[in-house]
Amino acid sequence: MFHPAPAAAILTDAWRSGLLIAELPEAVRPRTMSQGYDIQDRLVAELGQMPVGWKLGMGSTVQKRQSGVGRSLAGRVLRSYLHRNGDTVSLPNAAPVTVEFEIAYVLGRDVLPDEALFPALAAVQEVRAAFELVLSRFKDRRAVGWPSFVSDNGAFQALVLGEKVGRERIAELTASLVVSLNGREAARSLSGEDVTDPEAALGDLIAIARERGTILPAGSIVSTGTVSKPFNLSGNAEVSASFLGETLGFRTELRAGNAA
Repeated sequence: MFHPAPAAAILTDAWRSGLLIAELPEAVRPRTMSQGYDIQDRLVAELGQMPVGWKLGMGSTVQKRQSGVGRSLAGRVLRSYLHRNGDTVSLPNAAPVTVEFEIAYVLGRDVLPDEALFPALAAVQEVRAAFELVLSRFKDRRAVGWPSFVSDNGAFQALVLGEKVGRERIAELTASLVVSLNGREAARSLSGEDVTDPEAALGDLIAIARERGTILPAGSIVSTGTVSKPFNLSGNAEVSASFLGETLGFRTELRAGNAA
């Protein structure tokens, strides 16, 4: 029988220290996505962090096909890693962190694992702009395999949540999006098979929750995956996005004593 505790303990130490690991030891490494999510559950409990929602990744048509999983991969948004417009985000080390501009939903009701199927957007109360910062506890998050990636809470580091956006304006938002790094343009929206479909990503999360018997509570934030071309930064930086005449931004700051 697979036991998630040993792998979760290793990842908990890596989260707290900021030190990167190459991979989980063979004896405790997850072999299936279900085992990866079991470790994630234990990791979140060990960290003692209150989850306030979910983040999704690898959700574009291309990524779903290339991963072999066939749907988005989920992690938890943890309360102390949730930020607002203009906040400073502390980074645990100088490893490159990936910046993604995303569409986030706020659920207006509980989604129960045993309820009848329904259109995913029927559970959505609000649409918000967001940035996700992706920073794995693994030196190479793709090389370790998707079950290990999921066990590390989907390489979640932070979520910067913006104000409400009319759901009818999502297409207009992505068309107008410009993301800047230290005052220079760094990214615009993806297109075609490279872009995440927010509604489909939410549907993927509901399917995962259904399989695992998990309730998605009302008020939960669901950040659905990148709609902008991802880019990396290290250490101290300033990031902002402009869209629909609005802005959303944050600063990063390297945590003192963690330069590795």
